[in-house]
Amino acid sequence: MLDSPLGNLLDIGRIQLNANLSSKKKSLETLSRLFAENDNSLDQDLVFDAFTSREKLGSTALENGIAIPHCRFSGCTQAQSAILTLDNGIDFDARDGKPVDLLWALIVPTESTDEHLAILALMAKILSQDPLCQKIRQASDASSLKQTLIQLDLN
Repeated sequence: MLDSPLGNLLDIGRIQLNANLSSKKKSLETLSRLFAENDNSLDQDLVFDAFTSREKLGSTALENGIAIPHCRFSGCTQAQSAILTLDNGIDFDARDGKPVDLLWALIVPTESTDEHLAILALMAKILSQDPLCQKIRQASDASSLKQTLIQLDLN
């Protein structure tokens, strides 16, 4: 896997904190916009369609207010992630029925199945740590949030 997985995947331009969104659709649209605005090769509508298609297979919401929207996408040339926190939780069809207020999205090239699974496992490991989720939710700016994630010792 990558030498510095989080550093290579997450650009501060793809972090939006304390958004005021009202639905799963709006959150996926916002994530798609974050990807497209920070990578000119990505089309926002196509990223949104890929997320929506993946959600139709089953919700990417976990539990405790967390979702990991993800998809393999033909228009993507390298794995990328985005983080979106919300002022108020939204219905995301989570297993525990709780509203989601922390979304960490991932897109990878279509052919990157192994990388996709490895990165999802890393993200799930991070998001299984409640104190870290609280740090993400309470982050005041994108730059410090990225530094917090890069400094994690997950070995």
